[in-house]
Amino acid sequence: MSGRAEECFAGTAAAPGVGVGPGLIVRGDHEFVRRRLIEPSQISEELERLQIALLKTREEILQAKAELVRGWSQASDSLFEAHLLAVEDPTILEAVRRRLESEKICVEAVYQDVIRSFVEQMQRIDDAYLRERALDVRDVGKRVLRNLRGDENAGFCLDKPGVVVADALLLSDLVSLDRRLLLGLVTEEGSQTCHAAILAQSLNIPAVVGVHDILDQIEDQTEVLVDGFAGVVILRPSEERKAQAQAEQARFVALTRAAREKRGPAVTADGQQMRISANVELPEDLPLIRENGADGVGLYRTEFLFLRSERGPSEEEQLAVYREAAEWAKPHHLVIRTLDVGGDKLLPWLVMRPLERNPFLGFRGIRLSLQRQQIFRTQLRAILRASSQGNVALMFPMVTDVSEFRRARELLVQVRQELVEEGHELGEVSCGVMIETPAAALMADLLAEEADFFSIGTNDLEQYTLAVDRLNAQVSSLYPTPHTAVLRLIQGVVAEARKRGRPVSICGEMASNLALLPFFVAIGVEELSMGSVLIPRVKTAVRRIRAADAREGVNTALLRKEAPEVLERLNRLAEHFYPELLAP
Repeated sequence: MSGRAEECFAGTAAAPGVGVGPGLIVRGDHEFVRRRLIEPSQISEELERLQIALLKTREEILQAKAELVRGWSQASDSLFEAHLLAVEDPTILEAVRRRLESEKICVEAVYQDVIRSFVEQMQRIDDAYLRERALDVRDVGKRVLRNLRGDENAGFCLDKPGVVVADALLLSDLVSLDRRLLLGLVTEEGSQTCHAAILAQSLNIPAVVGVHDILDQIEDQTEVLVDGFAGVVILRPSEERKAQAQAEQARFVALTRAAREKRGPAVTADGQQMRISANVELPEDLPLIRENGADGVGLYRTEFLFLRSERGPSEEEQLAVYREAAEWAKPHHLVIRTLDVGGDKLLPWLVMRPLERNPFLGFRGIRLSLQRQQIFRTQLRAILRASSQGNVALMFPMVTDVSEFRRARELLVQVRQELVEEGHELGEVSCGVMIETPAAALMADLLAEEADFFSIGTNDLEQYTLAVDRLNAQVSSLYPTPHTAVLRLIQGVVAEARKRGRPVSICGEMASNLALLPFFVAIGVEELSMGSVLIPRVKTAVRRIRAADAREGVNTALLRKEAPEVLERLNRLAEHFYPELLAP
């Protein structure tokens, strides 16, 4: 093994940092279950065994939840909510009952077949969130099978420091590990919203997900380097490679510590101020906004509430979540994005028309909200009631026309009047619009006359502008960041907003790209919103920039005709201001 050369695997950076250590291989649960025939008279007995196993599983999940909150992170308490729902999912239980009656085999075999079928169906869905929820079902299924078979010691553990390399790391597996020994996480499946990524960010454990086929090339105890900055995993890293990665880690830690200790606004060397706020995907992220010195929450995604629900979250359920978020954000602002589902983000409890051929151009975002007004009104009521905290704003996603924004705002006004008549205490709520389509960008002058602020969602804006599916590997090379066309659209949006005194924030992946920071400073962007763990580094970078120099350098860069040339010039400008912050 020692003579083999290092191998490099690319994935998705899920949690920053560098970890090096022996790999612990964890593969999915593919246990053999004996298919024992039963008599018809034994069906009720088998169902009773299943109910006992389900009750025991529920107790285990509640105990693990308490352990997680007590010993790991208060940010992760609600990660087990989906597991508790899956334990007694009526659809799964009804499928088990029907197959028991028709096939007359033992409940272990039937339950395993049903769980596998559900997981396979969920993994075929295009939406990344729902695919990752398949891990919840698989995790619960593994626990129930263990209890049905009486296996008390299933699972795995770390007995010495190491890097876990898994196909898909289940939450129950992760909680069982000693965090002091966990040097890094690598998974073949998953994205930045999977449970492993959420906990890794919370616990400052380097993590890379979506690393395809690494399990085919690794043996147990192979030395692994996890680079959570670049989204790269190295097997058998050279001493030089390890030294470079550890130097980068040391710089990151020092800069993060310095930025956290400084605490305060991000102000350029010549006095231009910028807010650096947080994107929040799940409630588990909220404690990180204070820990990392966020200037509020620039994007609070609400989809998790609806995707986790079996019937649609009630007004009171949403109110509790939004109030909690507003409390965490204080004394800064909380910007809540209204529901952005539809097309490929399916709500099982919502009756929808057949699947669309091109869901990204379909019935999603504000289009769905305006058509399903009862759902929309309930969410608006909850947001407005949460505004009594005094720091809440909202924005509408996927707007392409002024009329859409007007209709949504009219509903907001109606709902507000209803709440006032009911005697609710409400605060002032700014109403903004997401600029995610070329249509919205090109109509920025008209939208700025209506909206209180803009938030530019660069991920979708790039995709729609370049006509390139970001998830399609065949055309991913046509999706450079940044593309001059997208930068020009952003520049035009900011210019129109500034003419009318409307603030603009950037909330896509571009916001944390240090090569683009001088560009955002130069054109007058007031706010960048990103994952919390990235905030200290970006704040430090802002303080190194001279806005006047940035404007001159950006104007020169944008004169280049080809996107790679523009990126090269912007990189050079960033290196001028903060070379030590950029990856080697």
